[in-house]
Amino acid sequence: MRNYFDEGIFRDSIIQKEEFLLPDYLPDEILHRERQLQAMADALRPLVKKSPAINLFIHGPAGVGKTTSIKYILKQLSDSSTNLLIVFVNCWQTPTQLGIYNRIIDEMKLPLPRRGLAADEIFDKILSYMRNYNRPVIIVLDDVDGLEHQEVLYSISRSNDSGSNDSRSNDSKIIFAILAVANNKNYLAQLDFRIRSSLRFSELEFRSYSAEELFSIIKLRAEAALVPGSYDDKLLLKIANSTEGGSARRAIELLWKAAKHADGSEKKTIMIQDLEDVLAESASASIKPELKTSLSKEEQLIVGLLNKSEKGLESSELYGKFIAKIPKSKRQIRNYLDLLEEKGIIVSKDAAQAEGKESIMKSRIFSLKSPGSSGSAGNSLSDSEPK
Repeated sequence: MRNYFDEGIFRDSIIQKEEFLLPDYLPDEILHRERQLQAMADALRPLVKKSPAINLFIHGPAGVGKTTSIKYILKQLSDSSTNLLIVFVNCWQTPTQLGIYNRIIDEMKLPLPRRGLAADEIFDKILSYMRNYNRPVIIVLDDVDGLEHQEVLYSISRSNDSGSNDSRSNDSKIIFAILAVANNKNYLAQLDFRIRSSLRFSELEFRSYSAEELFSIIKLRAEAALVPGSYDDKLLLKIANSTEGGSARRAIELLWKAAKHADGSEKKTIMIQDLEDVLAESASASIKPELKTSLSKEEQLIVGLLNKSEKGLESSELYGKFIAKIPKSKRQIRNYLDLLEEKGIIVSKDAAQAEGKESIMKSRIFSLKSPGSSGSAGNSLSDSEPK
């Protein structure tokens, strides 16, 4: 009987260090983001001296280096000051005020009673910890548009003032810094004015990479990850030019998949045909490959639901079908719909106008966008809905 884990059956792979091609890899150098890195460093530098930082609203398309750049600069900041606490929160996964407070408590390694505490009680514990240890807290709110309770932003930002009047110690301060990250550049405009005024966000935009920039990024990854001589610049240029939307994440993924494809054919070099085969596999759906890979599971669910409807879905019906699969608030679902419209994947129209009536209702009809058309889409996606 054949043993599939017998060392004798393993062939030499084109990929010698796969970690350099994986999404979570943090490179030693971030290319083409010098301005953004400098802006983040300038905003956060005061924390080293226990002074208030500048809150940042960081926005840009998926895959253009937002999260990687944040992790890179925070690593350097941590090396400069060991008395900082950094908390990463994905707001789609942790959308509530209580959930965010619990994430901070987890990073502080503070015990909570079994009976549980109310949100304000937990926040008091957080503030006490910060006073006692004089330790600034940096909160990275990834996908901040997933927040259900935006008031948490106000509570955190306003608490920065409370340490300055602490009678026990003039050196005891409460300092929060917030890095809010979103694909949707219009998120700030949707916030209550009171919250915007309290946060005083500075905006930092990450634009899509050009093909030339993508080429230099994947060339560095290829040099680190692949066997020398297993690829050439022609292949890398083809990948860079095949990646619409300027997503470095997608370009690196294409390089990884092409290398895997070549390995599967027992080749020693990655051919253009390997890349073409990978692109052909991805192109089976009407959504552009580089966009599909950037969709969250919630966005994919919406696409799957619309794919099953020839005439589209009215908002109330879409909400009901969505919530049956993934419990979310209507406001969160509207954020997903807005993002999909921005990406050109879905379209919407007023439900009343669709029936030839005056527009007296807010309900809308959503449908997939047809390739090469601005109208509603047909059913060309068969596997977009998560199981």
